[in-house]
Amino acid sequence: MTNREHERALDLITRRGVEDVAAADAAWLESHLTACADCSEYAALANSTGRLLRAVAITASPALVATTQARLRARATYLQEQRSRMVLIAMSFCIGAMSSALSAWLWWRFGGWVARHVGLPSAIVEPGILLFLLLPAIVIAGLLLAFPHPIFEGSLMLALAREHEGEKR
Repeated sequence: MTNREHERALDLITRRGVEDVAAADAAWLESHLTACADCSEYAALANSTGRLLRAVAITASPALVATTQARLRARATYLQEQRSRMVLIAMSFCIGAMSSALSAWLWWRFGGWVARHVGLPSAIVEPGILLFLLLPAIVIAGLLLAFPHPIFEGSLMLALAREHEGEKR
């Protein structure tokens, strides 16, 4: 027999108790185990090891259970906070987009009115209005670039609590 057949047999033996093995592979394995004493011994040892492991009751310590539960609760709280933050961000985006569109239209109309009454050419007024509309976004982008982003991550209350603890020390 070749090494390849033994490797295949070992692979099927280790998979046999854990996952489904195709009927053709199971039949080939049985025929190989009857012909190969080494693989047959390995299969017997694997079966006995599996039985021994299933016979031993494995229990987690109370400290491990408490730590795991605390971490799961913390993760669930974090995910819930992320979800609620995403809803707020989506609502803020929609409100911001609608108010921006409305204010852009109003400012554009106002700029046209000013251009007509003052006698300024629209080539001067329109870029000025566009700059005026983009100015808040430019300022916010500058602030985001000026300050590192971890300031904006996490819960606001946690950040305030950390800041308060820092003042106490």
